[in-house]
Amino acid sequence: MTLRQKHALIDHLDEFMSMLDTEIQNLDEHHMVAVLVLSLQRSDRLQALLSPQYAQIVQEHFYDHLNPSLRVKDRFVFATENECWFILPHLSSEALAVLAGHRLLNALSAPLKIESQTIFFHPSIGIACAPLHAQSAVEVLRVADLALKNAQSNNLRIELASAKRDQRHSPDDLPRAIKQVLDENALEVRYQPKVDLRSKSIKSVEALVRWPTEHAQSVTTNLLIDTAEQFGLIEQLTIQVFNKVLQEAADWEKQGLHVVVWINLSARLLALEQLPKVLERLLQVWNLPASAIGLEVTESAFIHDIEHTTALLFELKNLGFRLSIDDFGTGYSSLAYLRRFPIDELKIDRVFVQGMFSSQQDKQIVQSIIGLAHNFGLSVVAEGVEHESTLNALRLMGCDEIQGFYFAQAMPGKDLISWCEEFHRHSMERL
Repeated sequence: MTLRQKHALIDHLDEFMSMLDTEIQNLDEHHMVAVLVLSLQRSDRLQALLSPQYAQIVQEHFYDHLNPSLRVKDRFVFATENECWFILPHLSSEALAVLAGHRLLNALSAPLKIESQTIFFHPSIGIACAPLHAQSAVEVLRVADLALKNAQSNNLRIELASAKRDQRHSPDDLPRAIKQVLDENALEVRYQPKVDLRSKSIKSVEALVRWPTEHAQSVTTNLLIDTAEQFGLIEQLTIQVFNKVLQEAADWEKQGLHVVVWINLSARLLALEQLPKVLERLLQVWNLPASAIGLEVTESAFIHDIEHTTALLFELKNLGFRLSIDDFGTGYSSLAYLRRFPIDELKIDRVFVQGMFSSQQDKQIVQSIIGLAHNFGLSVVAEGVEHESTLNALRLMGCDEIQGFYFAQAMPGKDLISWCEEFHRHSMERL
């Protein structure tokens, strides 16, 4: 095997579990890690079981077969001669894990030919995600294995675990608590500045929804959004967030701060046909143009109904909204979107930005995305910038904007104007 093959294919189960545990421990509130349990149902499983040398040859060919369906950071191990476990880190939603599963199934639809031997597969996959379904490596693997068994018993090729199975993360009263918070208009919004490297100024900020600080429960943003989607609360949540953001943006305008505010749209929200009309009405209420708002869409939003999503994005674009693909590079079919959708901006996922100095692959990915975006006439934002060395490297690569703790954590709207004034007084010193 090549070095890259050895890097992707883990040799031992304990190494797999250790790596999975590390990924779970290092999760941030923006991402999840998926585990896929793949049952191959190989036509040659008896021969593979009896001959270790033959099994090794098949594994090498198997990797070549699957490699185009995997990202650089994806890992897998042969748990048995007939079962593989996959780690898919840094996903923005479980929908991307399902997409990855379908890509694997498609790759295995063709037989594997090794000299005179032809190996057929009849695969099925169970999927679980941390922290949505479990918090530990052992537990998320157990939930994925249960999803696999459910898929097989129901004659399905793929099944995603239900979030409701993990009562620690989705208690019975959570939907009720979210509904109460929404009815009380108690959600909070924080804003993280995005620094324009050419003008050395703040031209835009990202709005980040937060669970109320004083609430008795503690709910992560991912869990808040996932539960709101599952229980039909996402439209109410989005309208509340937009109202809060537009109110503050209108106030900033009156005080002389002119910034574009970027708001995240979930995959489920893009399925709402009335979304453009709802957003247009809210803009009219607060007397703001659509150009004052940017809409960030994760890659998972594109995979449910491609025709509907295309039409909706063009409708939003025609209204004047700016559009961005969030977490670019972590998905499984990114390049096609640049040709098809009216995108203004790409955001490079923080995992690549923060890995640039420890991984040559990550550095190459960042440089490639910047070059690719500029070739398409798109602006590029790098998120997760925490050190001056990262800032300098991104500047040399030609990145347009950066976002991260090096300059500021997300802050309440009331603090943004004074922070921006202070930043612009000292920007020459830091940039």
